[in-house]
Amino acid sequence: MRALDQRGSASSAKGIRVEKEQSLRRFAAQGFWHLADRLDALTLPGRRMVCPICERSEPREALEARASRCMFGGGHLERYVCPGCGCIYGPSKYLDLPAELVAADYALLYADYDEGDTTVNELRAFRSINPSAGRRYLNWGCGQWSRAVEIARTEGFDVWGYEPVVSPAERSFIVSRKEVITTGFAGIFSNNLIEHLLRPVDEFRYFHRIMAPGGLMAHASPCYQYCYEFSRFHVVFLLGDAPHVLAERSGFRVIHFEEDGEFRNCVFERI
Repeated sequence: MRALDQRGSASSAKGIRVEKEQSLRRFAAQGFWHLADRLDALTLPGRRMVCPICERSEPREALEARASRCMFGGGHLERYVCPGCGCIYGPSKYLDLPAELVAADYALLYADYDEGDTTVNELRAFRSINPSAGRRYLNWGCGQWSRAVEIARTEGFDVWGYEPVVSPAERSFIVSRKEVITTGFAGIFSNNLIEHLLRPVDEFRYFHRIMAPGGLMAHASPCYQYCYEFSRFHVVFLLGDAPHVLAERSGFRVIHFEEDGEFRNCVFERI
């Protein structure tokens, strides 16, 4: 009985410690974004906003604004509709963050939050680029919740994964650093990722460098419409001509778009 009591006490103490750590993470995130909102109130009026897709610059007050609130403690979210390409982008307080703070913010999020299993949609995006055995493919931002890479490999495809934010179980075919990624991929695919790209043109130009000529790239996301706007992590919504403008500025062209409920998938060809 004493051993059982000791195990129960240890378990209770661990539970209390976990709750305290979660509370500290919530305090850190909410406190940071509260201060960021106070700063925005002083600095946003009169500022010129620049679309991350087409780089059109407009005074903030001349743009159509969309307001929301972050469900992850990120405070007020103000986004803007680009009159040039149709992209809805923002909040600027997130787009302006240095890479180190972005990485730290994601680490705080995923300490307590699970995305859920996205295997079905990732495989659907993968199959939309008509993969063939003997060529290499890359699942960009594969997460720790999806089994898409493993399933594709069991089907005979040479598929690799890249995941810089969360730590998948130790698997030799998933890497976390760009420096170890080689070139010559026949295709790249992702799900629920494109809306997170802070510098989408730069990212697409990087994809162009590591892909073989004529390669195909599929990015599936519901955020080709303005939805799931309650997350500060969603910084670009590719409406209107935005997918085509993004492709043209980075060496791709759009060859297919599929919409089936919330499954929306855009296929790009490297040119």
